[in-house]
Amino acid sequence: MLVAAVLACGGDDDGDGPSGPAPAFPADYAASYTEVRNCRSSTEHDFNRIRVLADPAALAPYRERDADFPVGSVVLKEEHDFADTDCTGEPIKWTLMQRLAAGSSPETLDWYWQDVNAERRVTTENEARCIGCHTSCGVPPEGYLGTCTVVGASDGAFP
Repeated sequence: MLVAAVLACGGDDDGDGPSGPAPAFPADYAASYTEVRNCRSSTEHDFNRIRVLADPAALAPYRERDADFPVGSVVLKEEHDFADTDCTGEPIKWTLMQRLAAGSSPETLDWYWQDVNAERRVTTENEARCIGCHTSCGVPPEGYLGTCTVVGASDGAFP
């Protein structure tokens, strides 16, 4: 999937500055978010190691893949340096998807997207590269609602 690697989510944009949007996940997310995909390499995320977590509202839809995500629910990817093979170090950045109302934003798959740097500064919103990659894996049976999780897969991994 070379196209996905080239069109990886996250860019070099400097964002809106200090007065820009706030990250759509709390600083203490680790206390309430649950891992739904363990640490793995991701060519789609600039060869960083990723670990996927779901907030409490997104957890059941992500795991069961039998209902839509509630509006406002968050799927979060911690991104770690490629040398951090077990994702135990501090994340170098995060990417997230926050569910929007069905039909409210078909061009973004009804998700709001953010790329957040290590300083918790939003660097991009609704990055076309993220949406494009997730569009290619978001339709059952290959994927589930733009999340790149395989319907029926036990570990939630997209091949």
